[in-house]
Amino acid sequence: MNPYLKELTHLISNCAMENTYKMSWARAITEYLVTHKEAQSIHFDDLSPLVFKYYWNQIFFFDLSQSPNPNKPPVICQIVKNEIDKQKKSKPVLFTRIENQIEIPVKEVSDALSKDVSHRFLKIGSKSFGIYDLDRKGKTITILEPEVFRTYSDILFELINYRWAQKLEECNSSPRISKKVRGTDRGEIKRGNLSTFKEYLYLENPERNCFITGEKISDDESIDHVIPWSYLYSDDLWNLVLVKKSANSSKSNNIPSEELIKKLEQRNYKLLELIKGHKPDKHIEELKLAIENDYVRKFWIGCHG
Repeated sequence: MNPYLKELTHLISNCAMENTYKMSWARAITEYLVTHKEAQSIHFDDLSPLVFKYYWNQIFFFDLSQSPNPNKPPVICQIVKNEIDKQKKSKPVLFTRIENQIEIPVKEVSDALSKDVSHRFLKIGSKSFGIYDLDRKGKTITILEPEVFRTYSDILFELINYRWAQKLEECNSSPRISKKVRGTDRGEIKRGNLSTFKEYLYLENPERNCFITGEKISDDESIDHVIPWSYLYSDDLWNLVLVKKSANSSKSNNIPSEELIKKLEQRNYKLLELIKGHKPDKHIEELKLAIENDYVRKFWIGCHG
């Protein structure tokens, strides 16, 4: 293996991590070098928007804590959270779709990278690694072998995401964290087409009554996740119900009450009885598994954080 690549991957794999700063830093450097083919020296102001983007997507869509203490988030995460709050969006939106409407506080992020990340990334214990020359005063790094980053970027991104997910698992009870990290990295945060679940939901609820209000649904039918999609990052029959669009909008991403959870558990038992004679498929098997393993209750407790 190329000696420089060996040191770089060893550093990413084994560096101490109080929070996810080092992985956001490593990913930003890699992405910048891939998109700027001739670059070798990088100013922190050029890395700041990339770091901001990563945290925007992870915080806005999945509310993932980036450090063990949720009451004291890393400075950059608080900067991003402040900007998210300013947008007052009812639904999360990918950073790439809104970046032209945001004035990123580049200097604030750049200052935090200089103070908390740039020099610490290079060390494991007392040993320093020669990945780049650092000018903290000038907020600039000079990559010693930038072509290694470019040539092996796919491997580096996977390794960075793996370590990022590892740290997030220490700080969050959220499921599918590795999938969420990959999704925010690649901009692949998409909700599935829920219309395929209608035949099952109509079977259990032929009158088309709203799961939340109990009122009959007329022409404003919607399919909703009882436990928020942003927590599960998955579309599962055991968590989907028919609702009125107005009730769905007012519910937003709020954690459901225990009353709704009990109602969902009862609905799932009833639905399983109704489809017992049907040819087994993925959704039916997942429903059985959810009941057997008490997924509704376990995930509901988990999403309280």
